[in-house]
Amino acid sequence: MKQSYELLDSGDFSKLEIVGGFKLIRSSPSSAYGKENPKLWNDADARYVKNDTGSGSWSFQKKIPESFSIDFAGLQFKIKLTPFGHIGLFPEQKTNWDRIREIGKKKSKLEVLNLFAYSGGSTLACLDAGMSVCHVDASKGMVDWARENAALSNLADKPIRWIVDDVLKFIQREIKRKKRYQGLILDPPSFGRGSKGEVWKIEDHLPELMDALMELCDHSPEFVILSCHSQGYSPLTLERILSSRIKTRGTYSTDELFIQEKSGKKYPSGFCSFYLKS
Repeated sequence: MKQSYELLDSGDFSKLEIVGGFKLIRSSPSSAYGKENPKLWNDADARYVKNDTGSGSWSFQKKIPESFSIDFAGLQFKIKLTPFGHIGLFPEQKTNWDRIREIGKKKSKLEVLNLFAYSGGSTLACLDAGMSVCHVDASKGMVDWARENAALSNLADKPIRWIVDDVLKFIQREIKRKKRYQGLILDPPSFGRGSKGEVWKIEDHLPELMDALMELCDHSPEFVILSCHSQGYSPLTLERILSSRIKTRGTYSTDELFIQEKSGKKYPSGFCSFYLKS
């Protein structure tokens, strides 16, 4: 299946993408280097410009639909150009989706908890691999978006619970219910707010969250995917967060997430640690 996402170039704190046939320029704080091919940037259909408040706006040179869908990694995603510059797809997570599918070939019946689940790429990969999923995000709009992606990918009838809630509060209730999960996936933000305004700060709340998650799997998960985009949380840091809590033997992989550009260069997109039980 032909993918309809491509990263053409990055540099000068921006990235240039083709998304569903549209050429987009978006801001990119990690692109603190020069562009590889400046000529490619001349005829963009839309550009996202960030402002001082953390939001921003799109400047259009061509009419682009309010939303449209694309194929990516064998899944279908609804794309929308949001006021925050996101489009509903994080292509750097494809590596993790491939891992999930590999696990599914051997352990397809796992029950998985996906936190900060956003538009649901990892949820879709789990469902596609034969797993059941509890998808948790504090934003109702994002959970609805993930539901649409499941329907577009013909996965809406798979075993899935859609939860709009603050992740810590939800996990605490699951512990009281003595719920158990075999797979854990989380991509925590640096800062965020829960469904009722609860404040999330990664430096304050990630240790508490990880301790609580270990109760949900008896410190013995089948797999964990912990990815992050926050300063100070390197792949090695993430691995130690996992290895200090998981009590069973397994393999750990640490990665810098990236997207391959047309030039062959790698666009930096965060960090990840992956645990797989032996």
